[in-house]
Amino acid sequence: MTEIDVIYIEDDDIEAELFSLGLSTRGVNVLHIPDVETSSLHLLQKAPYITARAIFIDFWIGVVSGLDVAKSLRENGDVRPFFLLTAGENPNPNLLKQLNITYLQKPANFNKVATAISAL
Repeated sequence: MTEIDVIYIEDDDIEAELFSLGLSTRGVNVLHIPDVETSSLHLLQKAPYITARAIFIDFWIGVVSGLDVAKSLRENGDVRPFFLLTAGENPNPNLLKQLNITYLQKPANFNKVATAISAL
């Protein structure tokens, strides 16, 4: 089985590790980015991140909204599928639709996430 690379922007290392472990047995390799510094987001355009098939973004990355990060990435031309993960309710369905972002509630159902990734 060929592994599919995805990016997970998440400031909590433990949650990122759980996400990675949960998907590793399903053929998904998670490339973790722990912050949203400008230098970190520039990594998205370099190997191995540039070939990732999707980007998963935590709703809150420190004090920064994952929606704002997604909006910035879209404005800079990133057209990959985005998934917003949050333990809360769907934060802004209209904005998610406008930015073409899929909402996923934490804790993630790894079978559903892997199926969504495989469908890409």
